[in-house]
Amino acid sequence: MPKVCFTYPLLLLAIAFAMTACDANPDLATEQRRYDMVTYMGYHDGEAAWQFIRPGDEGVDNMVATMDEPTDIRPGQRVLLSYSVETALPRITVWGYTYGNVASDSLRVNVKPVEEYAKHPIKLGALWRTGNYINLRCEVEYTDKVRALYMMADRATLDHDTIDVHLIHDLIAATNTYFWRTCYGSFYAGAAFSRSRCKAIRVHVNDLTYPEVKTYVFARPKQ
Repeated sequence: MPKVCFTYPLLLLAIAFAMTACDANPDLATEQRRYDMVTYMGYHDGEAAWQFIRPGDEGVDNMVATMDEPTDIRPGQRVLLSYSVETALPRITVWGYTYGNVASDSLRVNVKPVEEYAKHPIKLGALWRTGNYINLRCEVEYTDKVRALYMMADRATLDHDTIDVHLIHDLIAATNTYFWRTCYGSFYAGAAFSRSRCKAIRVHVNDLTYPEVKTYVFARPKQ
């Protein structure tokens, strides 16, 4: 399960852009398929368990699929799942899952002044909350080097009613960039939301798509 505490070390994220595909039935209409950010919950007796948290505070769908065991992802990891519902939930058919270009992490806390962290720009596509997760769809400049992509809470605001969180995108050692490519993120923010004074999280983004919009505010999930 996701960690319910802040984590500190810097994560170096290699954007691998991998797609693990399952057997697909070409006769199935593509309109029946869903693409959702979900949590892989584990594998037991030939079935993989997945959890979809609906937008905002609309509830949770616990889903199971009969399939080979996913060996390239771990329980608690967030992935972009391609699936269709069988006759009814919880049974689904999994067609594939994207994991190599999905940053799955817990909210971090700064260990040096916030101003000293690199915030290379992104092209924001969507930023939304599902339960205790802040989810991200964006484009980043492709490089052949590792990068850092995570969300970091400003320690100075942890006891405020609104906690400031910064999207950290650091190209690190990359000197050559090529083209823009889609990536995703899903960041567990439960440790911040559960603080007694917290009423909201304010996410700061360096965005080229809507450069006039500097922050996005997400209310604390309903208990």
